Amino acid sequence: MPDRQLIRPPLWRRHVILAAMGALFILLGARVVHLQVSEHERLQAQGDARYLRQLTVIPARGRILDRNGQVLAVSTPVGSLWAEPAVFCKAQIKWQPLIDLAQIDEARLLAACDKHRQSDFRADFMYLKRRLPPMLAQQIHDSGIPGVGVQREYKRYYPGGPAGAHLIGFTDVDDVGQEGLEMAHESQLGGRAGRIRALKDRAGNYVERVENIQPVRHGRELTVSVDQRIQSLANDYLARAVRDHRAVGGSVVVLAVPSGEILAMVNAPQFNPNDRATLRADAFRNRSITDLLEPGSSAKPFTAAMALDGGAVGATTMVDTTPGRNRVGGHVIRDNQNHGILSVGDVITRSSNVGISKIAMAFPYDDLYDAFAGVGFGRRAANLPGESAGPLKWRNRPVEHATLSYGYGVSVTPLQLARAYTVFATDGELLPVTLVPQADGYRAQGERVFSADTAHAIRAMLERAAGIDGTAPKARIARYRVGGKTGTIHKLIDGVYDQERYVSVFAGIAPITAPRFVVVVSIDDPRGEFYYGGDVAAPVFAALMADLMRLYNIKPDGAGDST
Repeated sequence: MPDRQLIRPPLWRRHVILAAMGALFILLGARVVHLQVSEHERLQAQGDARYLRQLTVIPARGRILDRNGQVLAVSTPVGSLWAEPAVFCKAQIKWQPLIDLAQIDEARLLAACDKHRQSDFRADFMYLKRRLPPMLAQQIHDSGIPGVGVQREYKRYYPGGPAGAHLIGFTDVDDVGQEGLEMAHESQLGGRAGRIRALKDRAGNYVERVENIQPVRHGRELTVSVDQRIQSLANDYLARAVRDHRAVGGSVVVLAVPSGEILAMVNAPQFNPNDRATLRADAFRNRSITDLLEPGSSAKPFTAAMALDGGAVGATTMVDTTPGRNRVGGHVIRDNQNHGILSVGDVITRSSNVGISKIAMAFPYDDLYDAFAGVGFGRRAANLPGESAGPLKWRNRPVEHATLSYGYGVSVTPLQLARAYTVFATDGELLPVTLVPQADGYRAQGERVFSADTAHAIRAMLERAAGIDGTAPKARIARYRVGGKTGTIHKLIDGVYDQERYVSVFAGIAPITAPRFVVVVSIDDPRGEFYYGGDVAAPVFAALMADLMRLYNIKPDGAGDST
Protein backbone atom coordinates (compact mmCIF):
# COMPACT_ATOMS: atom_id res chain seq x y z
CA MET A 1 0.00 0.00 0.00
CA PRO A 2 1.49 3.28 -1.05
CA ASP A 3 2.26 5.73 1.71
CA ARG A 4 -0.43 8.33 2.26
CA GLN A 5 0.70 11.89 2.13
CA LEU A 6 -0.11 14.01 5.21
CA ILE A 7 -2.62 16.64 4.13
CA ARG A 8 -2.05 19.87 5.96
CA PRO A 9 -4.80 22.52 6.34
CA PRO A 10 -4.24 25.77 4.59
CA LEU A 11 -2.13 28.22 6.50
CA TRP A 12 -4.81 30.88 6.30
CA ARG A 13 -7.25 28.71 8.32
CA ARG A 14 -4.81 28.50 11.20
CA HIS A 15 -4.48 32.28 11.22
CA VAL A 16 -8.23 32.73 11.26
CA ILE A 17 -8.62 30.40 14.27
CA LEU A 18 -5.81 32.06 16.17
CA ALA A 19 -7.29 35.49 15.43
CA ALA A 20 -10.74 34.38 16.59
CA MET A 21 -9.32 32.96 19.82
CA GLY A 22 -7.33 36.11 20.38
CA ALA A 23 -10.41 38.25 19.85
CA LEU A 24 -12.35 36.06 22.26
CA PHE A 25 -9.71 36.47 24.96
CA ILE A 26 -9.67 40.19 24.36
CA LEU A 27 -13.46 40.33 24.76
CA LEU A 28 -13.32 38.22 27.92
CA GLY A 29 -10.59 40.43 29.32
CA ALA A 30 -12.56 43.55 28.51
CA ARG A 31 -15.62 42.04 30.18
CA VAL A 32 -13.62 41.21 33.27
CA VAL A 33 -12.26 44.74 33.41
CA HIS A 34 -15.76 46.14 32.93
CA LEU A 35 -17.19 43.99 35.69
CA GLN A 36 -14.37 44.77 38.10
CA VAL A 37 -14.33 48.49 37.44
CA SER A 38 -17.74 49.66 36.27
CA GLU A 39 -20.01 47.01 37.81
CA HIS A 40 -18.06 46.24 40.97
CA GLU A 41 -20.32 48.08 43.44
CA ARG A 42 -23.54 46.78 41.92
CA LEU A 43 -22.33 43.19 41.87
CA GLN A 44 -20.92 43.47 45.39
CA ALA A 45 -24.30 44.73 46.60
CA GLN A 46 -26.07 41.84 44.89
CA GLY A 47 -23.69 39.37 46.47
CA ASP A 48 -24.06 40.94 49.88
CA ALA A 49 -27.83 40.80 49.50
CA ARG A 50 -27.58 37.06 49.02
CA TYR A 51 -25.22 36.32 51.88
CA LEU A 52 -25.07 39.40 54.17
CA ARG A 53 -27.76 41.23 56.11
CA GLN A 54 -27.98 44.04 58.65
CA LEU A 55 -29.58 42.84 61.88
CA THR A 56 -30.91 44.92 64.77
CA VAL A 57 -29.58 44.26 68.27
CA ILE A 58 -32.36 45.06 70.75
CA PRO A 59 -31.19 46.82 73.95
CA ALA A 60 -32.06 45.50 77.39
CA ARG A 61 -34.38 47.92 79.16
CA GLY A 62 -33.14 49.36 82.45
CA ARG A 63 -34.63 48.06 85.70
CA ILE A 64 -36.88 50.13 87.95
CA LEU A 65 -36.02 49.74 91.64
CA ASP A 66 -37.73 50.91 94.81
CA ARG A 67 -35.97 52.79 97.59
CA ASN A 68 -34.76 49.51 99.14
CA GLY A 69 -33.41 48.05 95.91
CA GLN A 70 -36.41 45.79 95.32
CA VAL A 71 -37.10 45.26 91.64
CA LEU A 72 -40.29 46.90 90.40
CA ALA A 73 -39.71 46.23 86.69
CA VAL A 74 -37.14 44.13 84.84
CA SER A 75 -36.70 42.95 81.26
CA THR A 76 -36.11 39.25 80.74
CA PRO A 77 -34.67 37.88 77.45
CA VAL A 78 -37.00 36.16 75.01
CA GLY A 79 -36.53 34.80 71.50
CA SER A 80 -38.49 36.15 68.56
CA LEU A 81 -38.63 34.08 65.37
CA TRP A 82 -38.45 35.96 62.09
CA ALA A 83 -38.03 34.92 58.46
CA GLU A 84 -36.76 36.14 55.12
CA PRO A 85 -39.94 35.65 53.07
CA ALA A 86 -38.22 34.99 49.73
CA VAL A 87 -36.49 31.95 51.23
CA PHE A 88 -38.95 30.84 53.92
CA CYS A 89 -42.08 30.87 51.76
CA LYS A 90 -40.53 28.44 49.27
CA ALA A 91 -39.81 25.87 51.97
CA GLN A 92 -43.33 25.01 53.12
CA ILE A 93 -42.45 21.35 53.26
CA LYS A 94 -40.07 22.10 56.16
CA TRP A 95 -42.45 24.21 58.27
CA GLN A 96 -43.73 21.43 60.52
CA PRO A 97 -41.34 21.99 63.49
CA LEU A 98 -42.39 25.64 63.54
CA ILE A 99 -46.07 24.75 63.43
CA ASP A 100 -45.78 22.15 66.18
CA LEU A 101 -43.38 23.82 68.60
CA ALA A 102 -44.49 27.45 68.26
CA GLN A 103 -48.17 26.46 67.86
CA ILE A 104 -48.64 28.59 64.76
CA ASP A 105 -51.47 27.77 62.40
CA GLU A 106 -50.19 26.86 58.93
CA ALA A 107 -52.97 28.90 57.34
CA ARG A 108 -51.59 31.98 59.07
CA LEU A 109 -48.13 31.36 57.62
CA LEU A 110 -49.57 30.87 54.14
CA ALA A 111 -51.55 34.10 54.47
CA ALA A 112 -48.40 35.97 55.50
CA CYS A 113 -46.52 34.61 52.50
CA ASP A 114 -49.38 35.52 50.15
CA LYS A 115 -49.42 39.02 51.56
CA HIS A 116 -45.69 39.29 50.94
CA ARG A 117 -45.97 38.06 47.34
CA GLN A 118 -48.83 40.43 46.55
CA SER A 119 -47.25 43.46 48.15
CA ASP A 120 -45.80 46.19 45.95
CA PHE A 121 -43.03 46.60 48.50
CA ARG A 122 -41.63 43.19 49.22
CA ALA A 123 -39.93 43.41 52.60
CA ASP A 124 -37.15 40.95 53.30
CA PHE A 125 -38.19 40.54 56.94
CA MET A 126 -41.29 39.35 58.74
CA TYR A 127 -41.97 38.16 62.28
CA LEU A 128 -43.22 34.60 62.73
CA LYS A 129 -43.76 34.61 66.48
CA ARG A 130 -42.46 36.89 69.20
CA ARG A 131 -41.60 36.50 72.86
CA LEU A 132 -40.96 32.76 72.95
CA PRO A 133 -38.80 31.20 75.66
CA PRO A 134 -35.22 31.49 74.40
CA MET A 135 -34.57 27.72 74.43
CA LEU A 136 -37.73 26.99 72.48
CA ALA A 137 -36.95 29.67 69.89
CA GLN A 138 -33.44 28.25 69.45
CA GLN A 139 -34.80 24.71 69.12
CA ILE A 140 -37.07 25.80 66.29
CA HIS A 141 -34.22 27.67 64.62
CA ASP A 142 -31.95 24.62 64.87
CA SER A 143 -34.54 22.45 63.14
CA GLY A 144 -33.19 23.83 59.87
CA ILE A 145 -36.14 25.68 58.38
CA PRO A 146 -34.68 27.77 55.54
CA GLY A 147 -34.78 31.55 55.98
CA VAL A 148 -35.68 31.46 59.70
CA GLY A 149 -33.71 33.48 62.23
CA VAL A 150 -33.88 34.19 65.97
CA GLN A 151 -33.69 37.70 67.34
CA ARG A 152 -33.08 38.30 71.01
CA GLU A 153 -35.68 40.65 72.44
CA TYR A 154 -36.88 41.45 75.94
CA LYS A 155 -40.15 41.07 77.78
CA ARG A 156 -40.96 43.36 80.69
CA TYR A 157 -41.80 41.67 83.97
CA TYR A 158 -43.29 43.33 87.06
CA PRO A 159 -42.67 41.28 90.23
CA GLY A 160 -45.25 43.27 92.21
CA GLY A 161 -48.03 42.61 89.74
CA PRO A 162 -50.95 45.02 90.37
CA ALA A 163 -49.32 46.68 93.41
CA GLY A 164 -48.23 50.11 92.23
CA ALA A 165 -48.81 49.27 88.57
CA HIS A 166 -50.62 52.56 87.95
CA LEU A 167 -47.53 54.50 88.99
CA ILE A 168 -44.95 52.23 87.35
CA GLY A 169 -46.85 51.85 84.08
CA PHE A 170 -46.09 49.26 81.40
CA THR A 171 -44.48 48.78 77.99
CA ASP A 172 -45.81 47.64 74.63
CA VAL A 173 -44.81 44.53 72.68
CA ASP A 174 -41.65 46.33 71.53
CA ASP A 175 -40.72 47.12 75.16
CA VAL A 176 -41.38 50.84 74.77
CA GLY A 177 -42.94 52.65 77.75
CA GLN A 178 -46.64 53.43 77.36
CA GLU A 179 -47.77 54.68 80.78
CA GLY A 180 -46.44 55.89 84.12
CA LEU A 181 -42.75 55.86 84.95
CA GLU A 182 -42.06 53.59 81.99
CA MET A 183 -43.20 56.33 79.62
CA ALA A 184 -41.90 59.32 81.59
CA HIS A 185 -38.35 57.91 81.73
CA GLU A 186 -38.26 56.21 78.32
CA SER A 187 -35.03 57.97 77.29
CA GLN A 188 -33.24 56.58 80.36
CA LEU A 189 -34.80 53.13 80.52
CA GLY A 190 -35.08 52.36 76.82
CA GLY A 191 -31.46 52.56 75.63
CA ARG A 192 -30.58 52.54 71.92
CA ALA A 193 -30.70 49.64 69.46
CA GLY A 194 -27.48 48.43 67.82
CA ARG A 195 -26.88 47.16 64.27
CA ILE A 196 -24.64 44.36 63.03
CA ARG A 197 -23.85 42.80 59.64
CA ALA A 198 -24.24 39.02 59.62
CA LEU A 199 -23.31 36.27 57.12
CA LYS A 200 -25.80 33.60 56.11
CA ASP A 201 -25.22 30.18 54.60
CA ARG A 202 -26.77 28.69 51.44
CA ALA A 203 -29.84 27.56 53.42
CA GLY A 204 -30.52 31.14 54.52
CA ASN A 205 -29.40 30.69 58.14
CA TYR A 206 -27.30 33.46 59.71
CA VAL A 207 -24.16 31.83 60.96
CA GLU A 208 -21.58 34.51 61.65
CA ARG A 209 -21.35 38.11 62.80
CA VAL A 210 -19.20 39.99 60.32
CA GLU A 211 -19.25 43.62 61.49
CA ASN A 212 -20.57 45.86 64.26
CA ILE A 213 -22.17 48.83 62.54
CA GLN A 214 -23.57 50.56 65.62
CA PRO A 215 -22.99 49.34 69.18
CA VAL A 216 -26.05 48.66 71.29
CA ARG A 217 -26.59 50.89 74.32
CA HIS A 218 -28.60 49.19 77.05
CA GLY A 219 -31.03 51.14 79.23
CA ARG A 220 -30.03 52.58 82.59
CA GLU A 221 -31.60 51.76 85.94
CA LEU A 222 -34.12 54.04 87.62
CA THR A 223 -34.47 54.10 91.40
CA VAL A 224 -37.57 55.75 92.85
CA SER A 225 -38.71 56.74 96.32
CA VAL A 226 -41.60 54.27 96.60
CA ASP A 227 -41.47 51.46 99.13
CA GLN A 228 -42.88 48.33 97.51
CA ARG A 229 -43.75 46.87 100.91
CA ILE A 230 -46.06 49.82 101.56
CA GLN A 231 -47.43 49.71 98.02
CA SER A 232 -48.36 46.05 98.42
CA LEU A 233 -50.06 46.61 101.76
CA ALA A 234 -51.91 49.70 100.53
CA ASN A 235 -53.00 47.83 97.44
CA ASP A 236 -54.46 45.00 99.52
CA TYR A 237 -56.27 47.29 101.99
CA LEU A 238 -57.73 49.41 99.20
CA ALA A 239 -58.90 46.42 97.19
CA ARG A 240 -60.61 45.01 100.27
CA ALA A 241 -62.37 48.31 101.04
CA VAL A 242 -63.56 48.72 97.45
CA ARG A 243 -64.86 45.15 97.46
CA ASP A 244 -66.52 45.32 100.91
CA HIS A 245 -68.27 48.62 100.15
CA ARG A 246 -69.04 47.73 96.52
CA ALA A 247 -67.35 50.92 95.39
CA VAL A 248 -66.48 51.97 91.85
CA GLY A 249 -62.83 52.58 92.72
CA GLY A 250 -60.42 54.34 95.01
CA SER A 251 -56.92 55.64 95.69
CA VAL A 252 -54.31 55.67 98.43
CA VAL A 253 -51.34 58.06 98.54
CA VAL A 254 -48.56 57.93 101.14
CA LEU A 255 -46.03 60.76 101.57
CA ALA A 256 -42.97 60.82 103.83
CA VAL A 257 -42.36 63.82 106.11
CA PRO A 258 -40.24 65.95 106.02
CA SER A 259 -38.68 64.67 102.77
CA GLY A 260 -41.83 64.90 100.61
CA GLU A 261 -41.08 61.50 99.06
CA ILE A 262 -43.90 59.45 97.56
CA LEU A 263 -43.81 56.11 99.36
CA ALA A 264 -46.90 54.60 97.80
CA MET A 265 -49.54 55.38 95.21
CA VAL A 266 -52.14 52.72 94.46
CA ASN A 267 -55.54 52.68 92.82
CA ALA A 268 -58.57 50.54 92.15
CA PRO A 269 -59.73 49.08 89.81
CA GLN A 270 -56.45 47.27 89.47
CA PHE A 271 -54.69 45.76 86.49
CA ASN A 272 -51.84 43.33 86.17
CA PRO A 273 -49.12 44.65 83.82
CA ASN A 274 -47.89 41.06 83.35
CA ASP A 275 -51.23 40.12 81.78
CA ARG A 276 -51.88 42.20 78.67
CA ALA A 277 -55.52 41.10 78.67
CA THR A 278 -56.13 43.39 81.67
CA LEU A 279 -54.71 46.52 79.97
CA ARG A 280 -57.93 48.48 79.56
CA ALA A 281 -57.96 52.27 79.58
CA ASP A 282 -60.47 52.42 82.44
CA ALA A 283 -58.27 50.15 84.56
CA PHE A 284 -54.75 51.56 84.08
CA ARG A 285 -55.70 55.21 84.67
CA ASN A 286 -53.72 56.53 87.65
CA ARG A 287 -56.65 57.93 89.62
CA SER A 288 -54.35 59.39 92.30
CA ILE A 289 -53.18 62.06 89.86
CA THR A 290 -55.82 62.16 87.12
CA ASP A 291 -59.19 61.96 88.89
CA LEU A 292 -60.51 65.10 90.50
CA LEU A 293 -62.70 65.17 93.58
CA GLU A 294 -64.12 67.92 95.72
CA PRO A 295 -62.33 67.53 99.07
CA GLY A 296 -65.42 68.33 101.10
CA SER A 297 -64.90 68.44 104.84
CA SER A 298 -61.26 67.39 104.50
CA ALA A 299 -60.68 71.02 103.38
CA LYS A 300 -62.13 72.55 106.58
CA PRO A 301 -58.77 72.54 108.43
CA PHE A 302 -57.36 74.91 105.77
CA THR A 303 -60.23 77.34 106.36
CA ALA A 304 -59.65 77.17 110.13
CA ALA A 305 -55.91 77.69 109.60
CA MET A 306 -56.63 80.80 107.53
CA ALA A 307 -58.70 82.22 110.39
CA LEU A 308 -56.19 81.33 113.10
CA ASP A 309 -53.23 82.65 111.15
CA GLY A 310 -54.67 86.17 111.10
CA GLY A 311 -54.74 86.24 114.89
CA ALA A 312 -58.31 87.53 115.11
CA VAL A 313 -59.64 84.03 115.88
CA GLY A 314 -58.30 81.41 118.29
CA ALA A 315 -58.96 77.73 118.77
CA THR A 316 -61.33 78.50 121.64
CA THR A 317 -63.27 81.27 119.87
CA MET A 318 -66.96 80.37 120.02
CA VAL A 319 -69.23 80.04 116.98
CA ASP A 320 -73.01 79.73 117.17
CA THR A 321 -74.24 77.04 114.75
CA THR A 322 -77.83 77.06 116.06
CA PRO A 323 -80.20 75.73 114.74
CA GLY A 324 -77.98 73.59 112.50
CA ARG A 325 -78.58 75.56 109.33
CA ASN A 326 -77.79 79.00 107.94
CA ARG A 327 -79.19 80.83 104.93
CA VAL A 328 -76.59 82.41 102.64
CA GLY A 329 -77.63 84.26 99.48
CA GLY A 330 -80.81 82.29 99.00
CA HIS A 331 -79.12 78.95 99.76
CA VAL A 332 -79.28 76.96 102.99
CA ILE A 333 -76.08 75.62 104.58
CA ARG A 334 -76.89 72.58 106.75
CA ASP A 335 -75.31 70.39 109.39
CA ASN A 336 -76.41 66.81 110.01
CA GLN A 337 -77.69 67.99 113.43
CA ASN A 338 -77.86 71.08 115.62
CA HIS A 339 -74.46 71.33 117.34
CA GLY A 340 -75.30 74.58 119.15
CA ILE A 341 -72.41 76.79 120.20
CA LEU A 342 -69.00 75.35 119.28
CA SER A 343 -65.41 76.44 119.62
CA VAL A 344 -63.37 76.70 116.44
CA GLY A 345 -61.65 73.47 117.47
CA ASP A 346 -65.00 71.75 117.94
CA VAL A 347 -66.16 72.99 114.53
CA ILE A 348 -63.38 70.81 113.08
CA THR A 349 -64.00 67.93 115.49
CA ARG A 350 -67.76 67.84 114.78
CA SER A 351 -67.28 68.82 111.11
CA SER A 352 -69.86 71.62 111.18
CA ASN A 353 -70.63 73.16 107.79
CA VAL A 354 -72.51 76.01 109.42
CA GLY A 355 -69.67 76.76 111.82
CA ILE A 356 -66.84 76.70 109.25
CA SER A 357 -68.81 78.81 106.76
CA LYS A 358 -69.48 81.45 109.42
CA ILE A 359 -65.79 81.53 110.27
CA ALA A 360 -64.83 81.90 106.61
CA MET A 361 -67.32 84.68 105.94
CA ALA A 362 -65.92 86.74 108.81
CA PHE A 363 -62.87 87.21 106.54
CA PRO A 364 -62.54 88.56 102.99
CA TYR A 365 -63.04 85.98 100.25
CA ASP A 366 -59.51 86.64 98.99
CA ASP A 367 -58.06 85.39 102.29
CA LEU A 368 -59.79 82.03 101.89
CA TYR A 369 -58.91 81.79 98.20
CA ASP A 370 -55.25 82.59 98.92
CA ALA A 371 -55.12 79.95 101.68
CA PHE A 372 -56.39 77.26 99.32
CA ALA A 373 -53.99 78.38 96.59
CA GLY A 374 -51.19 78.43 99.15
CA VAL A 375 -51.60 74.74 99.97
CA GLY A 376 -51.29 73.83 96.30
CA PHE A 377 -54.87 73.65 95.08
CA GLY A 378 -55.12 74.66 91.44
CA ARG A 379 -51.59 73.53 90.50
CA ARG A 380 -50.02 70.15 89.87
CA ALA A 381 -48.34 68.55 92.84
CA ALA A 382 -45.52 66.58 91.19
CA ASN A 383 -45.67 67.09 87.40
CA LEU A 384 -46.19 63.38 86.77
CA PRO A 385 -47.39 62.17 83.33
CA GLY A 386 -51.12 62.76 83.00
CA GLU A 387 -51.37 64.66 86.29
CA SER A 388 -54.28 67.09 86.64
CA ALA A 389 -54.00 70.50 88.25
CA GLY A 390 -57.64 70.80 89.20
CA PRO A 391 -59.68 74.01 89.09
CA LEU A 392 -59.51 76.65 91.80
CA LYS A 393 -61.64 79.41 90.32
CA TRP A 394 -62.12 82.84 91.85
CA ARG A 395 -65.87 83.21 92.48
CA ASN A 396 -66.60 85.93 95.00
CA ARG A 397 -70.28 85.37 95.68
CA PRO A 398 -71.61 84.80 99.21
CA VAL A 399 -72.79 81.25 98.62
CA GLU A 400 -69.51 80.27 96.94
CA HIS A 401 -67.58 81.93 99.75
CA ALA A 402 -69.50 79.68 102.15
CA THR A 403 -69.31 76.42 100.21
CA LEU A 404 -65.61 76.83 99.42
CA SER A 405 -64.93 76.87 103.17
CA TYR A 406 -66.04 73.24 103.43
CA GLY A 407 -64.51 71.97 100.21
CA TYR A 408 -67.14 72.44 97.51
CA GLY A 409 -66.37 74.46 94.40
CA VAL A 410 -62.76 73.33 94.24
CA SER A 411 -61.44 70.05 92.84
CA VAL A 412 -58.21 68.29 93.73
CA THR A 413 -56.45 64.99 93.09
CA PRO A 414 -55.67 62.66 96.01
CA LEU A 415 -51.98 63.55 95.57
CA GLN A 416 -52.77 67.28 95.80
CA LEU A 417 -54.75 66.70 98.97
CA ALA A 418 -51.93 64.65 100.50
CA ARG A 419 -49.43 67.36 99.67
CA ALA A 420 -51.70 70.03 101.16
CA TYR A 421 -51.76 68.15 104.48
CA THR A 422 -47.97 68.41 104.74
CA VAL A 423 -48.52 71.99 106.03
CA PHE A 424 -49.96 70.43 109.18
CA ALA A 425 -47.37 67.65 109.38
CA THR A 426 -44.62 70.29 109.35
CA ASP A 427 -44.46 73.70 111.01
CA GLY A 428 -46.75 75.21 108.37
CA GLU A 429 -44.64 74.54 105.27
CA LEU A 430 -45.98 73.00 102.05
CA LEU A 431 -43.48 70.32 101.03
CA PRO A 432 -42.42 69.64 97.44
CA VAL A 433 -43.44 66.15 96.34
CA THR A 434 -40.84 63.93 94.73
CA LEU A 435 -40.23 60.41 93.41
CA VAL A 436 -36.47 60.85 93.82
CA PRO A 437 -35.24 58.87 96.85
CA GLN A 438 -33.54 61.00 99.48
CA ALA A 439 -30.95 60.17 102.15
CA ASP A 440 -32.08 59.42 105.69
CA GLY A 441 -32.69 62.61 107.61
CA TYR A 442 -33.25 64.73 104.51
CA ARG A 443 -35.54 67.72 105.05
CA ALA A 444 -37.15 69.24 101.97
CA GLN A 445 -37.26 73.00 101.61
CA GLY A 446 -40.95 73.83 101.82
CA GLU A 447 -43.07 76.91 101.10
CA ARG A 448 -44.23 78.80 104.18
CA VAL A 449 -48.05 78.88 104.20
CA PHE A 450 -49.08 79.13 107.86
CA SER A 451 -47.22 79.94 111.05
CA ALA A 452 -45.83 77.14 113.18
CA ASP A 453 -48.31 77.99 115.96
CA THR A 454 -51.22 77.69 113.53
CA ALA A 455 -49.97 74.34 112.22
CA HIS A 456 -49.63 72.98 115.76
CA ALA A 457 -53.12 74.20 116.71
CA ILE A 458 -54.71 72.56 113.66
CA ARG A 459 -52.80 69.36 114.35
CA ALA A 460 -54.37 69.22 117.80
CA MET A 461 -57.81 69.69 116.21
CA LEU A 462 -57.10 66.88 113.76
CA GLU A 463 -56.20 64.58 116.63
CA ARG A 464 -59.55 65.27 118.30
CA ALA A 465 -61.34 64.78 114.96
CA ALA A 466 -59.83 61.29 114.81
CA GLY A 467 -60.75 60.62 118.46
CA ILE A 468 -63.78 59.02 120.04
CA ASP A 469 -65.71 62.32 119.97
CA GLY A 470 -64.80 63.11 116.36
CA THR A 471 -65.98 61.90 112.98
CA ALA A 472 -63.23 59.28 112.53
CA PRO A 473 -62.65 57.16 115.64
CA LYS A 474 -61.94 54.24 113.29
CA ALA A 475 -58.74 55.99 112.23
CA ARG A 476 -57.11 55.35 115.64
CA ILE A 477 -54.30 52.83 116.05
CA ALA A 478 -52.78 51.25 119.13
CA ARG A 479 -49.90 53.05 120.90
CA TYR A 480 -49.78 55.97 118.47
CA ARG A 481 -51.50 59.35 118.32
CA VAL A 482 -52.95 60.11 114.91
CA GLY A 483 -54.89 62.99 113.44
CA GLY A 484 -56.97 63.54 110.36
CA LYS A 485 -60.16 64.74 108.80
CA THR A 486 -62.95 62.95 107.00
CA GLY A 487 -64.79 64.06 103.91
CA THR A 488 -68.10 62.69 102.63
CA ILE A 489 -68.83 64.44 99.38
CA HIS A 490 -71.88 64.25 97.14
CA LYS A 491 -70.83 63.22 93.64
CA LEU A 492 -71.29 65.77 90.90
CA ILE A 493 -73.03 63.99 87.99
CA ASP A 494 -73.62 66.00 84.81
CA GLY A 495 -73.44 69.25 86.75
CA VAL A 496 -75.88 68.14 89.49
CA TYR A 497 -75.04 66.81 92.95
CA ASP A 498 -76.45 63.31 93.32
CA GLN A 499 -77.86 63.03 96.84
CA GLU A 500 -77.47 59.23 96.84
CA ARG A 501 -73.87 58.91 95.64
CA TYR A 502 -70.70 59.89 97.48
CA VAL A 503 -66.94 60.01 97.55
CA SER A 504 -65.56 59.02 100.97
CA VAL A 505 -62.25 60.58 101.99
CA PHE A 506 -59.87 60.54 104.92
CA ALA A 507 -56.67 62.58 105.08
CA GLY A 508 -54.44 62.02 108.08
CA ILE A 509 -51.00 62.29 109.65
CA ALA A 510 -49.04 60.34 112.29
CA PRO A 511 -47.55 60.30 114.78
CA ILE A 512 -49.02 63.59 116.01
CA THR A 513 -46.07 64.54 118.23
CA ALA A 514 -43.53 64.29 115.37
CA PRO A 515 -45.32 63.51 112.08
CA ARG A 516 -43.55 61.17 109.69
CA PHE A 517 -46.30 60.27 107.21
CA VAL A 518 -49.29 61.76 105.44
CA VAL A 519 -51.87 59.30 104.07
CA VAL A 520 -54.91 60.12 101.95
CA VAL A 521 -57.57 57.51 101.21
CA SER A 522 -60.45 58.11 98.81
CA ILE A 523 -63.21 55.62 98.01
CA ASP A 524 -65.35 56.41 94.99
CA ASP A 525 -69.09 55.73 95.15
CA PRO A 526 -69.42 53.19 98.00
CA ARG A 527 -72.72 51.33 97.64
CA GLY A 528 -72.75 49.27 100.80
CA GLU A 529 -74.33 49.96 104.19
CA PHE A 530 -71.83 52.75 104.98
CA TYR A 531 -70.67 55.72 102.97
CA TYR A 532 -69.24 58.22 105.47
CA GLY A 533 -65.50 58.86 105.22
CA GLY A 534 -65.08 57.84 108.86
CA ASP A 535 -66.61 54.41 108.16
CA VAL A 536 -65.21 53.70 104.69
CA ALA A 537 -61.86 55.48 104.27
CA ALA A 538 -60.62 55.89 107.84
CA PRO A 539 -60.21 52.12 108.51
CA VAL A 540 -57.91 51.85 105.46
CA PHE A 541 -55.83 54.70 106.90
CA ALA A 542 -55.62 52.99 110.31
CA ALA A 543 -54.52 49.61 108.93
CA LEU A 544 -51.89 51.13 106.66
CA MET A 545 -50.59 53.63 109.22
CA ALA A 546 -50.12 50.84 111.77
CA ASP A 547 -47.95 49.00 109.24
CA LEU A 548 -45.96 52.17 108.53
CA MET A 549 -45.21 52.60 112.23
CA ARG A 550 -44.02 49.00 112.46
CA LEU A 551 -41.99 48.82 109.24
CA TYR A 552 -40.23 52.13 109.87
CA ASN A 553 -39.71 51.40 113.57
CA ILE A 554 -41.38 54.62 114.71
CA LYS A 555 -41.31 55.21 118.44
CA PRO A 556 -44.83 55.12 119.99
CA ASP A 557 -46.12 58.48 121.21
CA GLY A 558 -49.37 57.51 122.91
CA ALA A 559 -51.52 54.78 124.39
CA GLY A 560 -54.44 54.86 122.01
CA ASP A 561 -56.30 51.73 121.03
CA SER A 562 -57.50 50.46 117.69
CA THR A 563 -61.18 50.41 118.55
